[in-house]
Amino acid sequence: MSMSVAGKRRWTPTVEQFAYVVIAALAITSRLWGLGDRALHHDETLHAAYSWYLFSGRGYMHDPLLHGPLLYHLGALTFFLFGDNDTTARLSAALFSIGLTLSPLLLRPVIGRLAALVASVYLLISPVSLYVGRFFRHDIYSVVCEILVFIAIARYALDPRPRWLYLGAAALALMLTNQETTYLYVLIFALPLAAIFCWQVFRPGLAIVGGLGVALALLIFVLPGTAVVDGAHHAQRDAGGAIVVDQPGPIFGWPPLETEDNGYALLVRNRSDSDGGRSVWENGLRYLADIGRFVNHPAIISALIALTGALALLVWLVWFRRDRDGFTPWESALQRGEPAALVASSLFVDRRWQVALMIALTIYAVLFTSFFTNLLGLISGVAGSLLYWLAQHNVQRGSQPGHYYAVILATYEPLLMLGAAAGLPLAIVAARRRWPEAFAVGLIAWWVVGASAIYTWAGEKMPWLTIHITLPLTLLFGWTLAKLVALAQQQVASWQQDQVLAAELAVAEPVTPAATDAPSSGAGDLAPAPTGGWRWLEDWQPGALGLPKGSLFSFGLLFGLIVSLGYLLLTITVAAGPTSPIQPWQAFIFTLTLFTLLVIGAGLRWGWTVTAAIVAIWLALGIGFYTARASIRLAYQTGDVAREMMVYTQTSPDVMRIARRLEEAALRRGGGTRLPVMYDNETVWLWYLRDWPGAVYVPGGRLNGPPAAEVQAVLLLQENLDRYPENRTYLQDFVLQRYPLRWWFPEDQTYRLNGSSLLDRLLRNPLDYEASAQLWRYLMFRQPPAGLGSTDMVIAVRPELARQIGIGLGGSLRMPER
Repeated sequence: MSMSVAGKRRWTPTVEQFAYVVIAALAITSRLWGLGDRALHHDETLHAAYSWYLFSGRGYMHDPLLHGPLLYHLGALTFFLFGDNDTTARLSAALFSIGLTLSPLLLRPVIGRLAALVASVYLLISPVSLYVGRFFRHDIYSVVCEILVFIAIARYALDPRPRWLYLGAAALALMLTNQETTYLYVLIFALPLAAIFCWQVFRPGLAIVGGLGVALALLIFVLPGTAVVDGAHHAQRDAGGAIVVDQPGPIFGWPPLETEDNGYALLVRNRSDSDGGRSVWENGLRYLADIGRFVNHPAIISALIALTGALALLVWLVWFRRDRDGFTPWESALQRGEPAALVASSLFVDRRWQVALMIALTIYAVLFTSFFTNLLGLISGVAGSLLYWLAQHNVQRGSQPGHYYAVILATYEPLLMLGAAAGLPLAIVAARRRWPEAFAVGLIAWWVVGASAIYTWAGEKMPWLTIHITLPLTLLFGWTLAKLVALAQQQVASWQQDQVLAAELAVAEPVTPAATDAPSSGAGDLAPAPTGGWRWLEDWQPGALGLPKGSLFSFGLLFGLIVSLGYLLLTITVAAGPTSPIQPWQAFIFTLTLFTLLVIGAGLRWGWTVTAAIVAIWLALGIGFYTARASIRLAYQTGDVAREMMVYTQTSPDVMRIARRLEEAALRRGGGTRLPVMYDNETVWLWYLRDWPGAVYVPGGRLNGPPAAEVQAVLLLQENLDRYPENRTYLQDFVLQRYPLRWWFPEDQTYRLNGSSLLDRLLRNPLDYEASAQLWRYLMFRQPPAGLGSTDMVIAVRPELARQIGIGLGGSLRMPER
């Protein structure tokens, strides 16, 4: 081969490859930048502390309250590799977030290259994805597994290679070992996959599957009775230990399930191999007996019978019952070449399903037993987790309203909501017209609907769970934008072809004097352009992105002017106060009217298909700018300040600052972390004082007397100082300062429907000036309509340390009188 030929074959990156390199670089930077700058959230301190216990040799025992073991083993691994601090505590989450950002790469063959690229760009700037991706909680690990399972399903259906099956099995097992949202995810995808299989192989099976689903829902959530419970949802029990019934179940009068009692949830959640000094086998039998109390309920027994019976009936009808020609429905489907049957049959090639099952079981066993050091994890991994979180559905931690996720999405991810409004109908069109990507896009659309519905229904609603909804929304948005552009490109190409063909026909026709004297209106005639040539055809020449030349620029210029004018008007009217001659709603309506006129004009000029693509592109860019701005503010500016709905309840920055000042004081005195301090039952100190040999725990926060002379600081909750007045007496030789320990967003005054919240006032009177102004100030500047709530802490320090620690809410560093 000559050098010239070799040079011509030298690899050069494509625009797409360069784009992904840029996305990867930005993802790495954005996920790792300032990772340890904000104080660890309450949950993060628990996760970090238990990871540190595992890293330092204290072992791990699965506890469903703190979800699955994957997070803790990853945390321990990062501590082993890079040391233990606030940054490394979040490092594994950030690395998974980087992976999530680039994961659409694997979906290019099933949703398209442009769709995957758009989804990846949006995951890069998404406020929910960025914030949760820098948060040491389980959700980022779960959603990475979720998209990997979806990739495995979509790619295996397209090309049933065993690597996709094994990837899906491993990702599903990791998801199960991480978080109980796995059960919701499996439920979401099991329904459409079972429906597709039944539709293509044995259509009467749809009735069996549908009936089974309804029966299970009724048996578990409707037919059991309700219990008499207290404020913590602990059920009252009679002398025999049976739950006191508040209302018997409908139809059969069944008693409540054991999961009606939060005390039962606590019973099954935290079990050790060595409980009570007994052997692991005896404790295992006791654990199974406690689980049997739930199973031994007529509703659960009926559900197990219905499930077993329905599956057995389906197996017999599909694989064993033969028709008049001697074929089973399975054999007939294979002969017809039904895709579902062919994919399912490939599972039995080379025992693929057995290999996949062994991969999943190995991951499950190794992680839930923490490398076989806690064998009861084999039981608690599924049974303990499922029963605990069934009970939490009734407890409804967070007590958020049904519209909670809609408020979060409207605030942080409005572009995804617009994408869903356009994408869901377009996905139906894709299925009806059988576009190549119909299967994958149909699953994404169902994922959007299913995740939105099931997380809205679930009792516990938290801001970080929003990412389980935004992930499929992002994929749907990426495909929708790419599809609109593709349809517009096809339209432009079709017009251009028609115009060129018409021009060629016109040139080929003989020109007669009669024709030049009187213009004709025949079907094939084209009127000359005003300049006497064919230059008007250039308007349909493909320009940027294959759209009409100049259309993107001209529309974008006017769109930018309208948006700028609208922003200016809204800012001026809000700043002017109620006396402003123009109200905020009038400025909004004026801006919306201008935008509508622009869209109508573009539609008349370039056609509605092309205009839809142009509008989608500029809305994506315009709202994407707002989204990126919200991401930066949330992740780097107010990530530990509860003015953000996503922050919810957060450890205040003062906690980390105090911990650092105490470390500095210890180093200056030459004792390192042996500086004697005392702390109470607040869990954040489990992390921040984890390696302080000089730290002494005060049970319940009640001092037994004045601290010893060598004790330099005492950390107490404000409530412990108030509950035990003698604490203040014992600390009379200390300087006391109060700081916010944990603060939270004013949700009652913002989005709850309680008659006086901001959302209530907007719904009652959308034209109200004050409500509109407060909405604008929050959306643009994150100024909530009320002050933050907080739980406070007190740090009592020796006078010589007081100025080094700094002034808190007490507002004084006055030394105690002697």
